[in-house]
Amino acid sequence: MFHRQSLSLLILFFSFFALPPAAPAAEDATQARRVIENSSEQIKQTLKQPAYQKDFDKSVRFVDGIVSEFADMPRVAMLVLGKNIRQATPEQRQRFIEEFKTLLVRTYTRAFLDYKDWSLTFSPYADDRDDGRTIVKTVVRQPGQQPVDVNYRMLLNKQGEWKVYDIIIGGVSLVTNYRTSFNQEIAQTGSIDSVIQKLVDKNSKPVTDDKG
Repeated sequence: MFHRQSLSLLILFFSFFALPPAAPAAEDATQARRVIENSSEQIKQTLKQPAYQKDFDKSVRFVDGIVSEFADMPRVAMLVLGKNIRQATPEQRQRFIEEFKTLLVRTYTRAFLDYKDWSLTFSPYADDRDDGRTIVKTVVRQPGQQPVDVNYRMLLNKQGEWKVYDIIIGGVSLVTNYRTSFNQEIAQTGSIDSVIQKLVDKNSKPVTDDKG
């Protein structure tokens, strides 16, 4: 899994809002950038409010609402499972999606609340493709820490909405990182149920345990 410091940078993963119908490829990066710029500031300001700072469950519901509507969590979860999706039953796939999403929501909600002073700048990216995908390159800065490159892979779906399906932090992919960890677990146990159970166990821990 990512180091705790890296997890703090992933909080922007859920800061996305739907965009208007598909635009020409030359405008993709600009529109995706605007999505991140506007929504990340809203997330930052919202979770700085005392009502959210004092109520973890309220914050979790807020973040979960964004994840459910604006992040393509089924796609993320399936990419994380990788080749192992072939041995998973429909029920196992659904349980994995739900538990994996819960893990991310709880983890990043904690990070949202713990790290409040981050700032975001954008790096140039030329995207002349017309394939419904784009990358938004950013640099995240936090007081007392080295700047970190955070790149967002986004997909334009059939409804004309930009969805995030992966982030790359300092050259490390969220999807690849989790896939490696889960693949090792499945290889050792021979079952996706072991991964699901570990997610269930992690998600059932008290909120205070998420800080470690």
